[in-house]
Amino acid sequence: GRRARHPGHRRPARAMTRARVLLVDDDASIRRFVALALEELDLDLVEVPGVPAAREALHHGPFELIITDQMMPTMKGDEFLKRVHGILPDTMKILLTGHAGLDSAIKAINEGGLNRYIEKPWNAEAMRDDIKGLIGKFRQNLENQYLLNNLEARIRELGQA
Repeated sequence: GRRARHPGHRRPARAMTRARVLLVDDDASIRRFVALALEELDLDLVEVPGVPAAREALHHGPFELIITDQMMPTMKGDEFLKRVHGILPDTMKILLTGHAGLDSAIKAINEGGLNRYIEKPWNAEAMRDDIKGLIGKFRQNLENQYLLNNLEARIRELGQA
């Protein structure tokens, strides 16, 4: 017969649900632009106007990708990503900026687990490609973790046999 799977070692769903993406920007016109640019990707896009609302959204389930603006009133994007990275290190992260700042980019990469740094003005097609690639990478990492956990469980079984 079939052997029961180990708890916590469930295979990620093959027919994946829509990717959850959190967009954090205090500028409504930027949120609208990004939402329109990403419309054809059929994402579950959650748009919020700043860090306090982003924190609230993060309490309602995980996101595969977080896109945040650098310049926001309550907290800069690089600092927000650093804090998110501390609790969600596997989540993909994009920092948007209209002000090319090497220091903030370096901080976001080194401390916030940044995957992409995109300067305004953006190319919508390139942004879509980046996002598709990052979601694919997130899902591949999830699959690899499942396979690794499954392999480790089988090795333990063999050691006990």
